This record gives sequence, C-alpha cells and structure tokens, in this order.
Amino acid sequence: MNTLLRALMALLCLPALPLAAVSAPSIRLASDNWCPYICAQDSTITGGFLVELTGQIVSAAGYRLESLLMPLNRAMTLAEERDIDGVYAAPIDDRLLLSRPLAFSRACFYTLQHSTWRYTGQASLRAVPLGVIADYGYDGGAFDAYLQARRHAAASLLDFNRGQNAGETNLNKLLTGRYPVAVEHEAVMRHLVLSQKVPPERVRNAGCLEGRLKLVIGIGKNNPRARQLIGAIDDGMGKIRASGQLDHLRKKYHLDPSP
Repeated sequence: MNTLLRALMALLCLPALPLAAVSAPSIRLASDNWCPYICAQDSTITGGFLVELTGQIVSAAGYRLESLLMPLNRAMTLAEERDIDGVYAAPIDDRLLLSRPLAFSRACFYTLQHSTWRYTGQASLRAVPLGVIADYGYDGGAFDAYLQARRHAAASLLDFNRGQNAGETNLNKLLTGRYPVAVEHEAVMRHLVLSQKVPPERVRNAGCLEGRLKLVIGIGKNNPRARQLIGAIDDGMGKIRASGQLDHLRKKYHLDPSP
C-alpha cells in the first residue's frame, strides 16, 4: 500500500467534526433596500453601513450574520413568527426587542425644484399629499405617531409605498408628479438621486424633522435568543464605538457624524 493511499484511509477513519466546530451559530436579519444603510443588488443584500457594522459586532461575539432582502413589513412578520431573527433599522414595535442605537438618521421633506412649499411643523402638512414608506420609522416620535393616526383614514392625503425597493418608488412618484412632497432620510435620498441618475437640482430639500431617528436592530420577542442576541449587539457596539472603527465606516458610506 503506497503512502498516499495510507494517508487517505487514515483520514476516512477520523471521527466527523461536529457542525458547531466548523460553523458558528447564525443570526438572520432582513430588511429592504435602504442604501447607504442597507444596500442591495440583484435581489441580494451586498453591504451598507448597518450591515457591515452589525456583521463586525456579531462576528466578534462568535456569530455568523445572514442578511435577507425583503419588504420591511414582511421582515417584521417573519421575525414575529421566528422564521428569521430580526430586522435592520427596525421601527418601534411591540413585536420586537430593540438594541441600543447603532446610528442616527434625519428625515426630510422633498419637493421638485420649482416648489415653494416648506415644512414648518405638522400644521404645514394638513393639506399636502405626502409620499411615505409603509412601516418605516422617521423620527420615532411625533411624526411617526402622525402617520400612524392617519394610516387608515378614508380621506388620507398619505400615499404609503411598499416593497423591497419602496424608496425608489417614492422618489419616482415625486418626479412624475404623483404627489408634491415625499419624505425620506437625508443620506438615503442623496444615494437614490445619485443611483437613479437624477440631476440633483431637480429635487429640493424643503425642511427636516426636528428629531433624528435611532437606527436599531430589532429581534423578535418570541425568539428564545432575543435577549442574548440584543445583549451581544449592545456589548459589541460599545466596544466598536470605543475603538474608533465607526469613523471609518461613516466615511466609507458618506454619513455625517452621529450625535
């Protein structure tokens, strides 16, 4: 028996390694395309500030991150049903246990370039058709409550967009005159205008919400690992913040420093 054959037989006789030894436990998070925070291409999440940051956090804690692209409302339902673990940039919701903030984002009101309308508080919205994205959080406070209160009104001026590319739909409806005002987060609108090759001067910032939205990870409360996973994310975020790695990621995705 030659040396190579002996070596092969010896390998075959070795006991199989347990799966845990070769594969870390996974965390499955989902959301729609919301670049530069969650970026997707060809129906697959490929990166983004929140995706990269969360990946670094959970990897250091011994987990493997899986990111799934789907509409946000579907992701919320699957997290509740424990088909996935949780949601990127989750809104405040009784179905989820939320992490501490990983970042902050300001939402603004956008019109076409020749409009003179400006946002000056909720009173300025009373007679204005508004394009928004269903299930998104915008400030985690008064404006989100305003949307929720009017969501099912028969004569609502709100147009709720849905789907894994709801941001693109929201912008396109604004550009084609379906409504005069669209709401979107500043960094996301900058990316949409650039990626859709829209001349920047066509879209006008008409004022922003007073408060910034806390960007968090939400884990389904029915998940038996919920507190363990949130604890790992919170602990890891504290370590990354102290290390200075956040500055590198913010620069990579052209994000303003968070408060």
